Amino acid sequence: MLLPATALVLIALVILWPQLLPQDGLLGGTKVTVSDVDTSRMANPRFVGVDEQNRPYEIIAVEALQQGGDNDIVLLESPQGDVTLEDDTWLSLSAASGVWHRTEEIVDLSGGVELFQDEGHHLKSDTAHVDIPNGSVGSDTPTVGYGPSGMVEGEGFRLRDRGARIEFTGKAKAVLTGAATGG
Repeated sequence: MLLPATALVLIALVILWPQLLPQDGLLGGTKVTVSDVDTSRMANPRFVGVDEQNRPYEIIAVEALQQGGDNDIVLLESPQGDVTLEDDTWLSLSAASGVWHRTEEIVDLSGGVELFQDEGHHLKSDTAHVDIPNGSVGSDTPTVGYGPSGMVEGEGFRLRDRGARIEFTGKAKAVLTGAATGG
């Protein structure tokens, strides 16, 4: 008689236990919504790949967020991309946020976009469109560029040939500096 009574008390306790605990109980007040269930979130992601000419590139971020309904689009917080070029030079891009279209290998950056090239060139813009397969980066927002030869301002920029050429679009202004020549 004691054994069935104990079993009945245990079953009742299992059923009533969730009602006895406060709502913030075991998860410390964390509530999971329906949208959270369908979202993948990753801290400090690192995506590594190679382009069609077998040159390595890497995309890192503070956080990546991928909605379950669309596996192609990844939202990036504080993304940074690095690519090594044919002549062993490198380019680095960073921004406050980005949207990575994985199948097309395109990244749209926004918020304080900065591009660095190891030869001493530095560009700043509000947005940038990175086309990894074509090796191009561009923007139609005001851009400022600094380098060993001076400063350039333009209404946008195009980086072509995997960083070999940088073109400033729209109205542009250049201030060139250099070493003074003798005589």
